Amino acid sequence: MSQSRPIERKLTTILAADAANYSGRMSRDEEGTVQALRATRDVMDSAIAQCGGRIANTSGDGLIVDFPSVVGAVKCAVDVQRTLNARADLLPFRLGIHLDDVIIEGADLLGDGVNLAARLQEMADVGGILISQQVYDHAHGKLGKVELRPLGPATPKHLAEEVGVYAVVADGVTAPRHLDNLGPKIDRATAFAPAADDTSSDTETPAHRKFKKDRNRILGALGAIIVVDIYASLPFLVTAIPEGALVYILYTKWRAHKTLPTTDTAAS
Repeated sequence: MSQSRPIERKLTTILAADAANYSGRMSRDEEGTVQALRATRDVMDSAIAQCGGRIANTSGDGLIVDFPSVVGAVKCAVDVQRTLNARADLLPFRLGIHLDDVIIEGADLLGDGVNLAARLQEMADVGGILISQQVYDHAHGKLGKVELRPLGPATPKHLAEEVGVYAVVADGVTAPRHLDNLGPKIDRATAFAPAADDTSSDTETPAHRKFKKDRNRILGALGAIIVVDIYASLPFLVTAIPEGALVYILYTKWRAHKTLPTTDTAAS
């Protein structure tokens, strides 16, 4: 009876890639789709090699890539999407990136980490890139003009644990819908600078402070509904009605807030 081989593992950055609407394209034009896939893979294979990556698993129009560097994986993904999105002769792809300890089986990578990267890819917009919290923790602040915007926590399909999800925002890369509502845009130049009106909280009236508190609660609820809409693909009216109600409530509170006297006016 042969002894089973020990399980080999390693920590690595996993990039999952899959062509959008590949089956639909094949049903309409098999040869044209295959030619486009070949041209697309040429672009992707070249970018992956330049960034130090290795193609591990392949399945038709999809592939799993192994990167020794988290930053290198994100940079490669951005380069790939910029090229694919700019050329009509290439197939559009979705990309997902995760950092995890995975199982090595021959040339393939296996395990929950690979599954999570694939789920992030499925959640991404066509031409876009989603990354996990683990990737963000290692890559943020190291990508120049490439921005990593929080989309909130999510529990991807068939996986047990919740994970923080971020969108890669860069020129030439498709950003998720309603991106401005889903997470704060941080200006690195001013993120840690003291605000010019730090003393405003001492001079604000209770009514102004209440408005700010209500506004933040409403925007938080609106962002949560939008995240659910994106990930759950609910019917339009299921989310449109509460979204509209929240926007109306925020508008009425804003109108009332605009009529409030300032502290200087109240003092005079």
